[in-house]
Amino acid sequence: MTRKFDNLGSACCGAGGGMGMSQAPAFTQAYLQRLGGHLDEARRTLSMVERGEWLQRLGVADREEAVAEFTRRVNELEQAFHAISQAPALLQPLVMMQHSESDIAQRAWEHFTPAIPVDGPSLVYTGVGIVLALLVYELVKAPGALFRRKTPAPS
Repeated sequence: MTRKFDNLGSACCGAGGGMGMSQAPAFTQAYLQRLGGHLDEARRTLSMVERGEWLQRLGVADREEAVAEFTRRVNELEQAFHAISQAPALLQPLVMMQHSESDIAQRAWEHFTPAIPVDGPSLVYTGVGIVLALLVYELVKAPGALFRRKTPAPS
Protein backbone atom coordinates (compact mmCIF):
# COMPACT_ATOMS: atom_id res chain seq x y z
CA MET A 1 0.00 0.00 0.00
CA THR A 2 2.83 2.39 0.85
CA ARG A 3 4.40 1.75 -2.54
CA LYS A 4 1.12 2.73 -4.25
CA PHE A 5 1.06 6.06 -2.41
CA ASP A 6 4.72 6.57 -3.23
CA ASN A 7 4.00 5.97 -6.93
CA LEU A 8 1.03 8.33 -6.76
CA GLY A 9 3.12 11.02 -5.07
CA SER A 10 5.88 10.56 -7.60
CA ALA A 11 3.45 10.79 -10.51
CA CYS A 12 1.76 13.90 -9.10
CA CYS A 13 5.09 15.64 -8.50
CA GLY A 14 6.34 14.74 -11.96
CA ALA A 15 3.14 15.90 -13.62
CA GLY A 16 3.12 19.15 -11.64
CA GLY A 17 6.75 19.86 -12.44
CA GLY A 18 6.23 19.09 -16.11
CA MET A 19 3.14 21.27 -16.36
CA GLY A 20 4.89 24.11 -14.57
CA MET A 21 8.05 24.05 -16.64
CA SER A 22 6.10 23.64 -19.89
CA GLN A 23 4.85 27.21 -19.40
CA ALA A 24 8.35 28.73 -19.54
CA PRO A 25 8.30 29.45 -23.30
CA ALA A 26 4.76 30.90 -23.18
CA PHE A 27 5.60 33.12 -20.20
CA THR A 28 8.74 34.29 -21.98
CA GLN A 29 6.59 35.41 -24.91
CA ALA A 30 4.22 37.23 -22.54
CA TYR A 31 7.22 38.94 -20.92
CA LEU A 32 8.60 39.92 -24.34
CA GLN A 33 5.29 41.50 -25.30
CA ARG A 34 5.22 43.55 -22.13
CA LEU A 35 8.91 44.45 -22.50
CA GLY A 36 8.23 45.56 -26.07
CA GLY A 37 5.48 47.84 -24.81
CA HIS A 38 7.84 49.38 -22.27
CA LEU A 39 10.43 49.86 -25.01
CA ASP A 40 7.94 51.53 -27.36
CA GLU A 41 6.80 53.89 -24.61
CA ALA A 42 10.38 54.73 -23.62
CA ARG A 43 11.24 55.54 -27.25
CA ARG A 44 8.14 57.73 -27.54
CA THR A 45 8.97 59.58 -24.34
CA LEU A 46 12.58 60.12 -25.42
CA SER A 47 11.44 61.51 -28.76
CA MET A 48 8.98 63.90 -27.16
CA VAL A 49 11.54 65.15 -24.64
CA GLU A 50 14.14 65.61 -27.39
CA ARG A 51 11.67 67.65 -29.47
CA GLY A 52 10.72 69.76 -26.45
CA GLU A 53 7.09 68.59 -26.44
CA TRP A 54 7.48 67.27 -22.90
CA LEU A 55 9.23 68.87 -19.97
CA GLN A 56 9.06 72.19 -21.78
CA ARG A 57 10.21 74.19 -18.76
CA LEU A 58 13.59 72.51 -18.62
CA GLY A 59 16.65 74.54 -19.46
CA VAL A 60 19.17 73.29 -22.03
CA ALA A 61 21.40 71.51 -19.48
CA ASP A 62 18.48 69.89 -17.68
CA ARG A 63 16.93 68.79 -20.99
CA GLU A 64 20.24 67.22 -22.05
CA GLU A 65 20.39 65.38 -18.74
CA ALA A 66 16.80 64.16 -19.15
CA VAL A 67 17.52 63.04 -22.72
CA ALA A 68 20.62 61.18 -21.51
CA GLU A 69 18.58 59.38 -18.83
CA PHE A 70 15.78 58.45 -21.24
CA THR A 71 18.38 57.31 -23.80
CA ARG A 72 19.99 55.10 -21.15
CA ARG A 73 16.61 53.54 -20.38
CA VAL A 74 15.82 52.96 -24.06
CA ASN A 75 19.23 51.30 -24.55
CA GLU A 76 18.72 49.12 -21.48
CA LEU A 77 15.31 47.93 -22.68
CA GLU A 78 16.57 47.39 -26.24
CA GLN A 79 19.47 45.25 -25.02
CA ALA A 80 17.17 43.07 -22.93
CA PHE A 81 14.59 42.76 -25.71
CA HIS A 82 17.15 41.82 -28.34
CA ALA A 83 18.99 39.39 -26.06
CA ILE A 84 15.78 37.49 -25.32
CA SER A 85 14.18 37.66 -28.77
CA GLN A 86 17.37 36.73 -30.63
CA ALA A 87 18.14 33.73 -28.41
CA PRO A 88 17.24 30.26 -29.71
CA ALA A 89 13.68 29.33 -28.70
CA LEU A 90 14.91 26.65 -26.30
CA LEU A 91 17.14 29.13 -24.45
CA GLN A 92 14.80 32.13 -24.37
CA PRO A 93 13.38 31.38 -20.89
CA LEU A 94 16.90 31.15 -19.48
CA VAL A 95 18.01 34.36 -21.21
CA MET A 96 14.84 36.07 -19.97
CA MET A 97 15.79 35.14 -16.39
CA GLN A 98 19.15 36.88 -16.89
CA HIS A 99 17.68 40.04 -18.41
CA SER A 100 14.29 40.37 -16.73
CA GLU A 101 13.11 43.22 -14.55
CA SER A 102 10.99 42.19 -11.60
CA ASP A 103 8.28 44.82 -12.08
CA ILE A 104 7.79 43.91 -15.75
CA ALA A 105 7.84 40.19 -14.92
CA GLN A 106 5.32 40.72 -12.11
CA ARG A 107 2.91 42.54 -14.41
CA ALA A 108 3.38 39.87 -17.11
CA TRP A 109 2.63 37.17 -14.53
CA GLU A 110 -0.54 38.95 -13.37
CA HIS A 111 -1.96 38.73 -16.89
CA PHE A 112 -0.41 35.42 -17.94
CA THR A 113 -2.68 32.66 -19.22
CA PRO A 114 -1.09 29.20 -19.35
CA ALA A 115 -0.58 27.77 -22.82
CA ILE A 116 -0.94 24.23 -24.07
CA PRO A 117 2.61 23.04 -24.79
CA VAL A 118 2.77 21.69 -28.31
CA ASP A 119 6.04 23.09 -29.66
CA GLY A 120 9.51 21.60 -29.24
CA PRO A 121 10.84 23.96 -26.56
CA SER A 122 7.69 23.56 -24.44
CA LEU A 123 7.97 19.77 -24.63
CA VAL A 124 11.64 19.94 -23.61
CA TYR A 125 10.77 22.15 -20.64
CA THR A 126 7.95 19.76 -19.74
CA GLY A 127 10.45 16.89 -19.64
CA VAL A 128 12.94 18.92 -17.60
CA GLY A 129 10.18 19.86 -15.16
CA ILE A 130 9.18 16.23 -14.71
CA VAL A 131 12.76 15.15 -14.02
CA LEU A 132 13.41 18.05 -11.60
CA ALA A 133 10.16 17.46 -9.73
CA LEU A 134 10.90 13.74 -9.41
CA LEU A 135 14.37 14.52 -8.06
CA VAL A 136 12.91 16.91 -5.50
CA TYR A 137 10.31 14.33 -4.53
CA GLU A 138 12.99 11.69 -4.01
CA LEU A 139 15.05 14.11 -1.89
CA VAL A 140 12.03 15.01 0.24
CA LYS A 141 11.13 11.40 0.96
CA ALA A 142 14.75 10.22 1.49
CA PRO A 143 14.93 11.10 5.24
CA GLY A 144 11.83 9.00 5.88
CA ALA A 145 13.37 6.05 4.07
CA LEU A 146 16.49 6.30 6.23
CA PHE A 147 14.42 6.17 9.42
CA ARG A 148 12.43 3.19 8.21
CA ARG A 149 15.56 1.26 7.30
CA LYS A 150 15.95 -1.68 9.63
CA THR A 151 19.11 -1.82 11.63
CA PRO A 152 20.91 -5.16 11.54
CA ALA A 153 20.29 -7.35 14.55
CA PRO A 154 23.29 -7.76 16.87
CA SER A 155 24.93 -11.16 16.59
